[in-house]
Amino acid sequence: MDWSRIKTILIIALALANLALGYEVYRQKTILESPSASKQFNQELLDLLASEDIKISPSIRLQSEKLNSLRVQYENLTEEQLNRDFFHNEALLRQKTLSQADLSLNEESLQVYDGRKLSYQKDLVLAKEKISKEEAETQALYFLKERGFKTDDLVLVNSQTWHQGYQLTFKKVYEGKLLETSYSIFQVDGSGVHSLSRLWLDIIEPSDKEVVMPSPEKALLSLLDKKEARGRTVVGLEACYYFNPSKQGYIEDISRAQQGRAIPAWRVQLDNGQEIIVDVLS
Repeated sequence: MDWSRIKTILIIALALANLALGYEVYRQKTILESPSASKQFNQELLDLLASEDIKISPSIRLQSEKLNSLRVQYENLTEEQLNRDFFHNEALLRQKTLSQADLSLNEESLQVYDGRKLSYQKDLVLAKEKISKEEAETQALYFLKERGFKTDDLVLVNSQTWHQGYQLTFKKVYEGKLLETSYSIFQVDGSGVHSLSRLWLDIIEPSDKEVVMPSPEKALLSLLDKKEARGRTVVGLEACYYFNPSKQGYIEDISRAQQGRAIPAWRVQLDNGQEIIVDVLS
């Protein structure tokens, strides 16, 4: 038996098999990436979602994104700083618990939770005349600026009518992308700012490594498991950064998490203003 000849034949056969396999993979990839196949797949996706009473706005574009992660930390202000910036050092400070402190002066009060979440209230008479959304936004930004907060790192993402004014929700923005789950929520009318709820994130440094994001198609498919998406229309789909302390090793007590990694994710916005975040772990 000529083992040398058999060995040569086997090598040639394996090489031909690899070529055939490579060609088939290339052919399938070409088919899937063709405009007609992509269009067919998108239609099947829309039909599947529609079968669960989930509609997609025609303005939604399914485009892949590549983002790096961010090192972030919660905004952390001391009671002394807040007393100075909100009350000119005249507020009464009461430490209710280790995680909550109250500051108050006349009709104003400010609660601080875990050294990072702020809840401000002012007892104002409700305005009788309606103001515009632009006027309400101007008041909210002026309120922040007067108390030493930056106003160039946020964007208005939602507004709802509130009495004769508006409830405005701002989010942190970094290089054009929203940073979830930061927020500054105002209730404003012609009398001024009635309340502010704020939980903010600061950027420590960006990572130089890209994180593989789920495809936009997968982000939409994940809605099949979301009861809140039933009967709704998706009006927004955009890449964002997402920081969830429970995914940073602080499951038992997330109040201990002061910093961590914000990872790229998809922000799905429904027509009722609700948001659904889809990240690589979803």
